[in-house]
Amino acid sequence: MSKASLSDPIKFLRVGIVGVNPERSWAKDSHVPALQKLPDLKLTAVATRSEKSARAAAEAFGIGSWYDNAFALVHSDDVDIVSVCVKVPEHRDIVLAAIAAGKHVLCEWPLGRNVEEATELATAAERSGVHTAIGLQGRASPAARRAHQMVADGVIGSPLSARIVSTTVGFAPQLPSAYAYFNDPASGANLSSILGGHTLDLASYVLGKINEIDALTSIQFKSIHLTDTDERIERLTADHLLMLSRHDNDCIVSIEVGGNRPPDTKFTFEIIGTAGRMLLTGGHPNGFQAGELRLEADRDFVEPDAPVVAGLTQEAANVAEVYAQLSRDIRASTWNVPDFKHAAHLTRLIDAVSFAASTGKRQQAHDWQW
Repeated sequence: MSKASLSDPIKFLRVGIVGVNPERSWAKDSHVPALQKLPDLKLTAVATRSEKSARAAAEAFGIGSWYDNAFALVHSDDVDIVSVCVKVPEHRDIVLAAIAAGKHVLCEWPLGRNVEEATELATAAERSGVHTAIGLQGRASPAARRAHQMVADGVIGSPLSARIVSTTVGFAPQLPSAYAYFNDPASGANLSSILGGHTLDLASYVLGKINEIDALTSIQFKSIHLTDTDERIERLTADHLLMLSRHDNDCIVSIEVGGNRPPDTKFTFEIIGTAGRMLLTGGHPNGFQAGELRLEADRDFVEPDAPVVAGLTQEAANVAEVYAQLSRDIRASTWNVPDFKHAAHLTRLIDAVSFAASTGKRQQAHDWQW
């Protein structure tokens, strides 16, 4: 990172986004509006695959710098933080280049295609000393943070059991061919790794470390119709996941993660304790992590903190919280935001889930712990 940026009287950190289609993309809906509202961060550069779309993105978002090559953005003197919002198989090379260039990095979840890639990226970041953040924005929700604190403070007593239902409209039997890579087991982008990872991360954040896990996966929709090519392919990755987890506090959790569910299906995370009950709910069609969470309980509790930025869409609100945490860490030389090391541990846990599902053998805690 350019040291001059932190002593600049404007006092903002400059962010470049790799992978931001100006017409339709997750980065457009979440990262861009978050950065436009955060006072100590500024979107200064974008990169896409083509000159046409990069120019269009720069014009749409009022940015002076655009690139049709991710690595050119990575080496730009106008960027302090690189946000990686491309497909999972493309994460590794861009992230490594950004780390080598001394840039801080925010990368969308999953970090890598597998445990080996995630560990490689976490190790590279740790050796370089740059700050990193992983896009597990569900836990950054003010409601999730308050739930975490309530459990820690014993507001509902000792947690006994919990049940999570986590769904998405994604992984349906119809999709454009551009998203067919979700069906490639080697891509690292599937229901278990994406929504399963977000869900397990929230469960472990609120209830504490997982020390035992079992899983069952299934394919409920056996084929996929590629809508733009009219091709039909066999589904190869699970579109439904059931898990049982035991946490260090002996709380037992049942978790259902389902694809191709109606868009109004509610996310629920209910916790029963020895002295009360609490409930987190949400309802974004693409998964709870992409929207607002709400908290209720049958005991008095302090309401969740106000969002770091008011008036954002639900897609952008939690992402803004992650950026704010990362910015505070960079400025204060602290390490509080979930980083690539955290992502590598979660990837190992997802690997254990896959192993349990494929072998029928319950897995005990080992190096997935953090």
